[in-house]
Amino acid sequence: MAFAFSACEKREPKYRIDGKSYCQQIFDERDNQITHFKNWELIENFYVSPDNKKMLVYHRPDKSPAFLITLYDLQSGKVVAECEPGWACFGVRWTKDYLIYTWATTGGGERFDYMDYKNLNLEKEINGPCFYEDPEDDILIGYAENVALSVDFYEYSTGKEIKSVSVTEDFERENDHVHITRSVSDVTKVGKRKYKIEVCCFVDGKEDEDLFKTFIVEV
Repeated sequence: MAFAFSACEKREPKYRIDGKSYCQQIFDERDNQITHFKNWELIENFYVSPDNKKMLVYHRPDKSPAFLITLYDLQSGKVVAECEPGWACFGVRWTKDYLIYTWATTGGGERFDYMDYKNLNLEKEINGPCFYEDPEDDILIGYAENVALSVDFYEYSTGKEIKSVSVTEDFERENDHVHITRSVSDVTKVGKRKYKIEVCCFVDGKEDEDLFKTFIVEV
């Protein structure tokens, strides 16, 4: 596997949030204090790298309207970097070269921010309405459930685009005289780096004659 995944609901057993209600901090299993936040800091969640060398904390200072993410070096106990990320954290992925921070966008979609480990600088981003994640084969697939023109394939661990597959050409050749709205209804894995894309098309004036197509894509 090219990287490790840390979901929002996952809590590392070696670390815990503890302390008085007005002064919560993160401690390890030996009661060493990792964070040193001021009073009334809200610690929403934290994520630990697979090698147990880094921790990312998602938190909000008292009376602040925005959350922050702070990256810690667990070996030295020092803060590496801090920044204000996108809101509604979905999770963190740890790769060799990037920390991938995922969050919800205001339009209802999802965004993958590829940050460096030195300063949490944003190196690249991938955003869209819907995604299918295949960490086993290092593939990220972006698509739209409502108006879909293409399905985009990325190398998950680096964010590099591999290919973009049109889901409109067959329909346009067969029904070039009508307006068609396309919707990707499902993406499933059917083999190693092999995926089935199911597309539904709604034809103007023929609501009872929806078209369905299935694409098999190998990456």
